[in-house]
Amino acid sequence: SNNLTEVDAKGNVQPELAESFEHSDGAKKWVFKLRSGVTFHDGKPLTPEDVIISFRHHMGEESKSAAKSLLDPIADIQAEGSDRVIFTLKEGNADFPYIASDYHLPIMPAKDGKADWQSGNRTGPFSFVNFEPGVSAKLKKNPNYFKSGLPYFDEVEFFAIPDVAARMSAITTDEVDYIGRADLKTLGQ
Repeated sequence: SNNLTEVDAKGNVQPELAESFEHSDGAKKWVFKLRSGVTFHDGKPLTPEDVIISFRHHMGEESKSAAKSLLDPIADIQAEGSDRVIFTLKEGNADFPYIASDYHLPIMPAKDGKADWQSGNRTGPFSFVNFEPGVSAKLKKNPNYFKSGLPYFDEVEFFAIPDVAARMSAITTDEVDYIGRADLKTLGQ
């Protein structure tokens, strides 16, 4: 999944699905120009409507999103033409592009006036082949990914291994290539 912006290795905010962004009115108004040629996994082109609906998905009164409070400063979101999204904030905020990079805020395709959050159809480097929550996920390379030279792998498969000893055993026996949440006591292995 991709966001409007991303934070680079040096901690600086950079455009991601946005090609550029600029502020005015004391950082109360932010204009994001969308990158051309970006498509979702199903081939649908990225539009300002997708961005607006994705943000509004988290902003609704009934929303239980962890990002809801981050977006409270937004007074309005509007499209301008086919490639710009304008955010008007209640007060100036020079850090708004950092907020737009939050992992809770991936851009989802609009479908029937709502964010299509269930399908997994996104703009990211991989698309789902198979997903079994709590068990495994198999992903394949998105051949139309907009970041040149990425991703590095043709496919990736994730397995849930809840037991820390089993995770450590899987990595030390080369059953898996990478693990998260390694046991610090045996990390040296």
